[in-house]
Amino acid sequence: GNNKPTHLQELSSISVPIFKNETLEPRLQTFVTNATIKAIHQTGAYRVSKPNHSDATLFATIKNITRKQLRSARENVLKTKEIEIVIEMIFSLEENLTGKTLDKGTIIGSSTSYLDSNFQLTKRQAIQLAANDLAKKISARISEGF
Repeated sequence: GNNKPTHLQELSSISVPIFKNETLEPRLQTFVTNATIKAIHQTGAYRVSKPNHSDATLFATIKNITRKQLRSARENVLKTKEIEIVIEMIFSLEENLTGKTLDKGTIIGSSTSYLDSNFQLTKRQAIQLAANDLAKKISARISEGF
């Protein structure tokens, strides 16, 4: 699609190096980076390519991940039934030729999930959903401007 923001009209390709992860959540940067590349592909606004073949680079750092109990089990308030995951990330889109910052900001992605007996699996899925939400938002920001 070509409803790119005016200041990004010239870009046709971007590179997306693996994001930095300042949280203690293992492999979170992999989830978020892969989800972002997929989301950018889906918008069709840019080709994702290697740094030396792209017009700009999307740098990002995952600053925080929080888990919040939204609902507990009736018989045990310590047992979570529904969880919210929020991931906060800062990003900058930099032009490769000049190093100029074309866009930057903070993006927040979130998800809510009901937990089942297989807590580990559900938590991973909740994190993946929050990563996907974050990816859609960053992709929309750089391809549509909001």
